[in-house]
Amino acid sequence: MHKPDKNSLELALRASNEGIWKWDLLEDKIYYSQILLDFMGVESHDSAPHLFKELETIYSTEDQANLKEKLDSFLLASGEETFGADCRYKHPNDTLRWFRIRGACNRDESGIPTLVAGSVIDITKRKKAELLLAEEKHLLNLLTESIPVNIYFKDKDSKFVMANTATAEKMGLKRAKDIIGKSDHSFFDARHADKSRKDEVMIMHTKEKLEGTLEKELWDGDIETWCITSKHPWLDHNGKIKGTFGVTNDVSEIVKTQTRLVEVAETYKSRNDLYKEELKLASEVQQAILAKRIPSLPTELKNKINSKFTANFAVTHIPMHGLAGDFYEAIPISESKAGILLCDVMGHGVRASLIVAMIRGLISKEQASASSPEEFLSGLNRGLCHILIKAGITMFSTAIYCVIDVETGTVTMASAGHPLPILKKENEYKLLDSTSIETGTALGLVSDSQYTSMQLPLENLDELIFYTDGIYEVVNAQNEELGVEQLIETMNTSFDHNNSSIENLSRIAKEHSHDQQYNDDVCLLSVSIKK
Repeated sequence: MHKPDKNSLELALRASNEGIWKWDLLEDKIYYSQILLDFMGVESHDSAPHLFKELETIYSTEDQANLKEKLDSFLLASGEETFGADCRYKHPNDTLRWFRIRGACNRDESGIPTLVAGSVIDITKRKKAELLLAEEKHLLNLLTESIPVNIYFKDKDSKFVMANTATAEKMGLKRAKDIIGKSDHSFFDARHADKSRKDEVMIMHTKEKLEGTLEKELWDGDIETWCITSKHPWLDHNGKIKGTFGVTNDVSEIVKTQTRLVEVAETYKSRNDLYKEELKLASEVQQAILAKRIPSLPTELKNKINSKFTANFAVTHIPMHGLAGDFYEAIPISESKAGILLCDVMGHGVRASLIVAMIRGLISKEQASASSPEEFLSGLNRGLCHILIKAGITMFSTAIYCVIDVETGTVTMASAGHPLPILKKENEYKLLDSTSIETGTALGLVSDSQYTSMQLPLENLDELIFYTDGIYEVVNAQNEELGVEQLIETMNTSFDHNNSSIENLSRIAKEHSHDQQYNDDVCLLSVSIKK
């Protein structure tokens, strides 16, 4: 077998980004590779600490005892041949770096180690990712457990793979994990279990949801209970079916006490709508559904309207990660009028996605106030505050909402802590004057916040551009932020007329960025006005 030479091993170690150490116990000398010196934040061996002797100085207090115990055991004559530990190293820049230390030894005839050598890997990013994932999982579990309904996921065989504690308790179990691997046939009468299985097979086959169904549940001994159930197809990120998921609310007492079926149905639907909204928070965490195209105004319908203007929309959405905290929504109001909402949720990942799902769920509840920006934002804010308080979560989102009416020739807008739009007139870009509108509090912070709106005539506009802060918070190699003023100035001096405004905004931001990347989610929405 061919043995790799020294150069090959060095290349392999460089590729794997592993630092190497060797400790000669007979001469009590230790050697570090350059990669390991870089990990330790020192320039040479002279300034490098001893990884295995200065435990109290160079490692976190929480890790010292465990590391010492493993090291002492390893160095015994009867010790193991290999050594391994994960610990937090005190870096000279006042940060803690996670090191994964591995080693093996040569021993003399009496078993005493004479030479120890091994590797060190900096696993700080991995550890941070693990902690973040654990926190996000805890947050999702906290929300799921706080909802007073039965929530569950089932595989293709209709066996439970996840359920909240409320579901387990309904089945007579103490813990949620005790329900895993069981099916409805483990708890219900065969007649009800068979019907449930038939419904789930149909959902998986058609990929269509079964929503708001009033069901009579049959248990052993012909005991009856009533519930309202909504079931959905469970799809993976590629759109392939994995099973079903649903939410069930026990309504036995309501069914028994109501005398009129119509009144009962209205009560069930009202309650189940609320539970569907809460389930949406848990099921749409990792999805952001954005309209691919916003219809122009006026819309091409049978009824003709007297409109002096047209409005055409263009959007760009660039998430920093798979789950974005920025999103937009177009709300049709009439043939000549539409509402446009742009939001920027605090943070990234699952937590930001939860708030996106919350706000999207609240939008449909505010349809009646869609023509009034201040009332629309107030409604969203009240709803979001209510949900966040209930779940025990502190989060917020900036938002700007405008209503464009091409029949009256006006645009009316209100802001909840969001940057004001960029205006274009006669090929000149400028920021909307902040003195002309009072910016309100971000959504989700104060439930009784009030918002005000302002109105602009379309006559004075060629284009209106809404954006999130990711477009101007990019930094160059000197860590200088682009900023809104410089962004607009560059738009006016180096505009590429072969591209649209939002294409030029994206170009300018990337050219300023030191790595041609954004530091945050980016959402741009342009409204072009023509007579």
